[in-house]
Amino acid sequence: MAKQYTALQPVGRFGKGDIVGGLSDIQIQDLLQRGVIKVIEDVPDTPAKAKQAVPAKTEKEVKTDVE
Repeated sequence: MAKQYTALQPVGRFGKGDIVGGLSDIQIQDLLQRGVIKVIEDVPDTPAKAKQAVPAKTEKEVKTDVE
């Protein structure tokens, strides 16, 4: 599983609290050493989308007597 990082302060296109990605290993190491980003320790094994609640299906009224 790949590590994920969060920004502790604004850096490039990332704001404070954003998930940092798309950087080279060298850039990641530099930002870690400078204390600009940190490793997210509790990364779930499944993507966040898979854990989101599925909205309940609602019945829709269908009008069949339309002129």
